[in-house]
Amino acid sequence: MQNRYTGDVGDFSKYGLMRELNKAGLSTALAWYLFPDETHNSDGKHIAYIGRDEFRRCDPALHDEMYKLISTKQRNIAAVEKSKILGAHTLFHSTPLDMNQFFSFSSIKGQKSRKEARKEWLSDCVTKTKGAEIVFFDPDNGLEGNNPRPLSNKGPKFLYWSDLNSFVQRKQSLVLYNHASRQGTIYEQITKRLSEIKIHVPYGSNAFAMLWRKFSVRYYLVIPTDQMKDAIISTCQEMIDGPWGQRGFFELIRE
Repeated sequence: MQNRYTGDVGDFSKYGLMRELNKAGLSTALAWYLFPDETHNSDGKHIAYIGRDEFRRCDPALHDEMYKLISTKQRNIAAVEKSKILGAHTLFHSTPLDMNQFFSFSSIKGQKSRKEARKEWLSDCVTKTKGAEIVFFDPDNGLEGNNPRPLSNKGPKFLYWSDLNSFVQRKQSLVLYNHASRQGTIYEQITKRLSEIKIHVPYGSNAFAMLWRKFSVRYYLVIPTDQMKDAIISTCQEMIDGPWGQRGFFELIRE
């Protein structure tokens, strides 16, 4: 996540999913995986959904709050947290992680300082999200690829399978944001990720995906615990059956 993305259509879909689960009586936490704003591209400009009735009818309160943040130039996660739009009792971990402030990754000193910083950052994330039934993870690019380098400058843009260990041990349901890539169809990508989840999460066989198609394709890997499986699937199916499922906004995909 980068502050410059706040309020874009991706946030609208993510917050919509969080709010529906929250409304169903499930407590949530959001691990932002905050990364410093970049300037090399125009990402974060997908805000044309604002003012369109087909989007507003999905969640009028959410739409209007996003309009407010964008129109008043408050596109940052602090403003989202302060607004309480994600629920008065939602927990957050909003500490940024920036490897650029340390010595080079190629040096022993740099590797040591980066490793310690990431360990401390992740430990704080585990602490800040304690007590939530569902933890949302919002890495800038999504899950790690074939050559993970968590201590590199771009490392904080990804979520790594090992990051989930503490959350799995205390049996929290998980929702993982992930970018669409150019490797195969979106359905092939989701199937691959769902297969990987079974390897890394003991209750991974419960996993499914919520695919968002409007403006910028992305998907959320939803991993319910055995105890919460029925409640979470039911809530997501109700989204699909309602305004969120209109014209294929959201699509529920199971392996």
